[in-house]
Amino acid sequence: MDTFISVQSLGDSLNIEKEDIERELGDVREVSQYVQELGATRKYLENIVRRMIRLREQASGRRYSEIIEKARDYIGQNYMSENISLNLVAASVNISPSYFSSLFSQEVGSTFVEYLTGVRMEKAKELLMCSDKRTSDIGYEVGYKDSHYFSYIFKKTQGCSPKEFRSRGRG
Repeated sequence: MDTFISVQSLGDSLNIEKEDIERELGDVREVSQYVQELGATRKYLENIVRRMIRLREQASGRRYSEIIEKARDYIGQNYMSENISLNLVAASVNISPSYFSSLFSQEVGSTFVEYLTGVRMEKAKELLMCSDKRTSDIGYEVGYKDSHYFSYIFKKTQGCSPKEFRSRGRG
């Protein structure tokens, strides 16, 4: 009974919904049927601990999803700043930079720099197609203070220069 209550308390402390805990662990009134003999008791205890671990992993996954979503929102709102960095984004979600870097790569499937570059390139392509702004101005607008570096990164990631991209799209 103590183990059942301890596992239930763990679920509460992890902010797991009470209904989820009850669904996974069953009704406390049914515990007595499993504690008739030592083998059955041991099997029952292993089972409820295993179920709680599964619930904890699900809750952790949801928490990480929320953190990554907040980070993506922050990047989406600040990609144009030349000062945006992994450290700033990690601070915005209250996680250490090294842990954030690892978590971000694992959850998103690309590094922070790759993701930021992708966001910037998508906005740059949009501006190239929908405006007559100069390439250097677009580079600056999406977060690159050096127009040559912007052109280099654009060509590296898109396979053509910004000017070529613009002319292909309009052609």
